[in-house]
Amino acid sequence: MQSGEVPSHTNGNYFHRYLNYAVSLLDNYHGNEPFHLYLKKYFSVNKKHGSKDRKIISSLCYDFFRLGFGVSSVISIEEKLLLATFLIENNSSFILQKLKPDWNEKIQLSLSEKIKTVKNIFTAANIFPFNNELSDEINIDQFNLSFLTQPKLFIRIRPGQQKLVFDKLKTANISFEKLNNSCLAFSNNEKVSDVLLIDKEAVIQDYNSQKTLNLLASYIEYPTSSISIWDCCAASGGKAILAHDLLKDIKLTVSDTRKNILQNLKLRFEKAGIKNYTSFIADLSGSPPPESFSRPFGRINGRPPFDLIIADVPCSGSGTWARTPEQLSFFDKKEIKRYTELQQKIVLNAVPYLKENGFLLYITCSVFKRENEENVIFIQEKTGLQLVKAEYLKGSEMQADTLFVALFKK
Repeated sequence: MQSGEVPSHTNGNYFHRYLNYAVSLLDNYHGNEPFHLYLKKYFSVNKKHGSKDRKIISSLCYDFFRLGFGVSSVISIEEKLLLATFLIENNSSFILQKLKPDWNEKIQLSLSEKIKTVKNIFTAANIFPFNNELSDEINIDQFNLSFLTQPKLFIRIRPGQQKLVFDKLKTANISFEKLNNSCLAFSNNEKVSDVLLIDKEAVIQDYNSQKTLNLLASYIEYPTSSISIWDCCAASGGKAILAHDLLKDIKLTVSDTRKNILQNLKLRFEKAGIKNYTSFIADLSGSPPPESFSRPFGRINGRPPFDLIIADVPCSGSGTWARTPEQLSFFDKKEIKRYTELQQKIVLNAVPYLKENGFLLYITCSVFKRENEENVIFIQEKTGLQLVKAEYLKGSEMQADTLFVALFKK
């Protein structure tokens, strides 16, 4: 976050320099990679920027992206940067002190009051550029406003680690909000990884991501024997670790499309103490499934092998864009169709490996109805699976991500 404190090494029109750095970065960024990687490369080359400089420049840029398409009149990038600082920051800004003192005097007002102040140039309802693609379950006004607030950092304390985690945080004098016995919330810039052993003691995981398996407890009656689970789009393994912690006695299989992804997952599982699992490369986007897909586990006595398939499918990520607000400017609407079709192929190729009376848990971090409700209809029609329950895990009020989960039974 920006601060009213003036960097000690600057003089003259230092505030213009920061604006110029931000303008240059924004002009040369074309959305080809995540903005945080783009910034990292820039700062690695430009060693002249100290830690305070990096924070100020990064904040200016991210605040700019949070405006989305809300600016209702033609103003310069510099003016947008000042507007973004006013709307999103809560503490006095040395840049506004010099260039927009009237705004700086009001910077601690509530967000709604600040929006009223600039209503002639800014309309919050237009921040998100794809309102017509939103699910009917999403409150459009609330969702748009959520981009003007930085999301929180959440951790999930792993079983048996509660006392140790609380003691470490207390010793390090780190402030947090306890949401339940295992979920803690922090300001987004808190360095919890410097204090806790991540993945061993606690997992960095969004509040709603931690809730994605809750449907299972309500609808699945687990047998006394081990539950066979396939996380078919495992990525870094967050849902698999969650399943391991919540469901205890499981026979776990994980797959993803690339070797390097599974190598990263392996390292993470080692930290988490997960040793007994099967891992293999599988691209479920093919039709029909490639031979390499069915070879690792095949069928047991002629029957499909899995009690539960977790399909945390690739998606637009639109429910997480408050963390990556550059997507408001650079996401191509055509990608919604591509993701929707990809999700359908993955599910169609995974379902044949689901046992009778087994469950499919379909997960996205999207707010688009085509990826969610419309795919629920598609899955029922094309696979014969019965929908048990579908719901949005809404994050706007919690400064968290919004996810969609649907549980099906075969």
